[in-house]
Amino acid sequence: MTTLSIDIPIKNVAKLITSMSKQEIETLYLFLIEDGEEILERKKDVLSNNVKLLNRDEAFDV
Repeated sequence: MTTLSIDIPIKNVAKLITSMSKQEIETLYLFLIEDGEEILERKKDVLSNNVKLLNRDEAFDV
């Protein structure tokens, strides 16, 4: 995995995070956790239509 180092003041990072929407914060969280890479691959698969998501009825067999 490629790494990148950038010098950004903590205040700027805090400002960016506090201005994020709930969805953006959840995405950031996924990037930062251990399973983030796998989750990103799944997201790419969904966006590129390589996989079909189940609808509510299919998932819960209602």
